[in-house]
Amino acid sequence: MGVRFGLGLEADAAFAAARPFNFCAGPAALPVELLHRVAEQLADFEGTGLSIMEMSHRDAGGPVQRMIQDATFAVRTILEVPASYDIIWQQGGAHGQFAAVPLNLLGERRSADYVDTGVWSQKAMAEASKYCEVRIAAATEASCHSEIPPVESWDLSEDSAYVHICANDTIYGLEFLQDPDVGDKLLVADFTSTLLSRRVNFDRYAAIYCSAGKNLGTAGVCLVVVRKDLLGRARANTPCILDWTAYSQTAPVPSLLNTPPVFPLYIRDGRTVLRHLLEQWGTSGTGALAALESRAEARARRLYREVDESGGFYTNHVSDANRSRVTICFRFGADAGMLREWDGSITSIAQPTQLEARFLAEAQDRGLLQLGGHPAFGGIRVCLYNAVPDAAVDELVCFMRAFREARADARGLAAKAGLVADGGASEAPTELAPSASSPSLAECSSGPSTPR
Repeated sequence: MGVRFGLGLEADAAFAAARPFNFCAGPAALPVELLHRVAEQLADFEGTGLSIMEMSHRDAGGPVQRMIQDATFAVRTILEVPASYDIIWQQGGAHGQFAAVPLNLLGERRSADYVDTGVWSQKAMAEASKYCEVRIAAATEASCHSEIPPVESWDLSEDSAYVHICANDTIYGLEFLQDPDVGDKLLVADFTSTLLSRRVNFDRYAAIYCSAGKNLGTAGVCLVVVRKDLLGRARANTPCILDWTAYSQTAPVPSLLNTPPVFPLYIRDGRTVLRHLLEQWGTSGTGALAALESRAEARARRLYREVDESGGFYTNHVSDANRSRVTICFRFGADAGMLREWDGSITSIAQPTQLEARFLAEAQDRGLLQLGGHPAFGGIRVCLYNAVPDAAVDELVCFMRAFREARADARGLAAKAGLVADGGASEAPTELAPSASSPSLAECSSGPSTPR
């Protein structure tokens, strides 16, 4: 794009203005300021003459250990994690924690309760089934994944070691907007896609985990927050790489059991992603998270309003109480009769409909990237992680409206010409090209009229 890092505010602003808007589900967008900060120090970290990626994690009090301490302190500050919880960093992502949870929490129990809200819950259940009996305490399938059953209806077993939920399903767009109360049972949550977008009542949880790549920076590390009194109960055959207790007890700082993923930790430590959140949203945990939560709610509301007021052109059937604020999923009303059968493989590729393909192509031309639903499921998915700027939401809402109105005008012209049957679209093609008289994106946008 012709702009170099680290040339000052004017160059930074030019670089930001030239970038497309990235709505990727993960690896997610990163703040431009962070990219500049990292670029400036990549080869020479804080004047040491070395890159942080070259430094030893065994140097007592050295940059890597300080970086881990800074990241841990920032997480505890922003999330207001009580002192009764340990914070550790592990590799393997959420998939690793699908196994780590039963290995660390089963103890002498032989079963665990899972709330099935979609694909990621099912992946966690499949991994846990290698170590225990998995009981489905509640599921969203009966409602076609439109709502999460109320906690009082969950079938929780007295014999189960814990209850597991996925705080936000990124494929169906279902989110726990409130932390469920399961009484004295151990509640565990996969917060991978929603952590740092709302306040968390840790009193409700035995442990939470969050794979990076969304709000927490680049992929390659997983955050685990676990109640201290639950450490020390891992099964004897637990691999050390998944043993929460082993990680919590390393000295002089936790998480040094093996060589940590230094660069991903650097991206999210107290000087980069987490520092950026504090700088932008307040220096106290309550202030920062309250502001981020309010922002997430407002941005999601704008997009859902555009869907709900489209007259059925766009559709989302998730209940208001469970509509995700970070992964807004929708389809086209004209595609309602199309049935997609998932073959169970997360690496499958669903064939997009004509409308989906056209929407994604035109969006990309506008610099609105990565709006496709999960490749195995199709549809449209808007991921509003913290680093996605508000201007991206403005541009997308405008594009969605223009895309819909263009096709409404085209359908009206076709009807006048006798190409569309009166009273409906059942005899009309799925896709109609926009008419020449329909409003352009430039006419409805307050932003730039040229492609980003």
